[in-house]
Amino acid sequence: MDNILIHGQSDVLQALRGAQQPAFVCTIASSDTAAIEGLSIAGASAEMRKYTAPSDMEALFYGSARCIPGVAATPDGIPSPVIITMAAIGATKLPIFVVDAGCEVAPQTPYFKLGAAPARSIVTGSTVDDVPGLFERGWYLGENLAKLTDFLILGESVPAGTTTALAVMLALGMDAEGKVSSTMIGGAHDLKAAIVAEGFAAAGISKGSLKDDPLAAIAAVGDPMQAVVAGMASSASLSIPVMLAGGTQMAAVAAVMDRVGKADMGKVCIGTTRWVLRDQDADMIGLAIQAGCPRVYAANLDFGSARFDGMHIYEAGLVKEGAGAGGAAVASLSFGGLEPAELVSRIEDVYEATVLPMLGGAAGAR
Repeated sequence: MDNILIHGQSDVLQALRGAQQPAFVCTIASSDTAAIEGLSIAGASAEMRKYTAPSDMEALFYGSARCIPGVAATPDGIPSPVIITMAAIGATKLPIFVVDAGCEVAPQTPYFKLGAAPARSIVTGSTVDDVPGLFERGWYLGENLAKLTDFLILGESVPAGTTTALAVMLALGMDAEGKVSSTMIGGAHDLKAAIVAEGFAAAGISKGSLKDDPLAAIAAVGDPMQAVVAGMASSASLSIPVMLAGGTQMAAVAAVMDRVGKADMGKVCIGTTRWVLRDQDADMIGLAIQAGCPRVYAANLDFGSARFDGMHIYEAGLVKEGAGAGGAAVASLSFGGLEPAELVSRIEDVYEATVLPMLGGAAGAR
């Protein structure tokens, strides 16, 4: 079994394997879009989704969240993919940086604050303020981080971010309908399409009408993470390789970078999980190619034999990716030299330490 599934050239992955000191950066943001019923289960409820992104970052720093008990979970108790990130970062000892692009609840960690406010709901047709400023601040942060590392891994945590990703890609004219992944089985494509259509009508835009103005697409129907990460990745790519660590949300970021035209897309890849790459209800590769970022690498993890049902359910198509899990896992399997079984064992240890106490001790064990 291949440890890492590779689509496109492997040159950026080879650069990661040979890196001296990669660094991991996770950008968090909130969006009122996450309160729309049925769009996201990245948190047990609409209220709890406000805490998903900051709790993910706290778990990375401290081993468990501080703003909520344990780690974020779906309504059924399936843990955030941050447990994968925690295990992978723990194995590789990568330095961690947190960027707040506009989060309703600030993380109780050290962080760079680049955005002032969460995104409004996509149905308003005016979601993000000061997008050029967000991109510029991201640009200068990326430029300076690139002086400290020889490979940058950029993750994200934004509940309902696949809906804003869909909207931005459609505004740029991409064939993205029914192709974005989701925390849920099936992708909720019809609901996402209806919500995006409502946002387009409110903004007075149509598919492809902002193909030459990607920052305006974010301002109308996107989220702050997209602008910040596009800026960071664009400037960093001019001197070092960059991995966009995530699923179809990162295809939207790559598309923005490609259309802005200031990045070296030859140094950019997407790092994700097998569950996203093989998602029958999405098209990760098709979106990445359209976005101008055809290098996609996926950590070939299998939770089918994991000791805990909360991990096993990932194989059914729930959760899949988030908090930079795929990119961090790819780093642990390449730069860190782990085998997939070793990483799964480490993830089981994290689950046991952080999730089992939330479920009442032995609950959740197979």
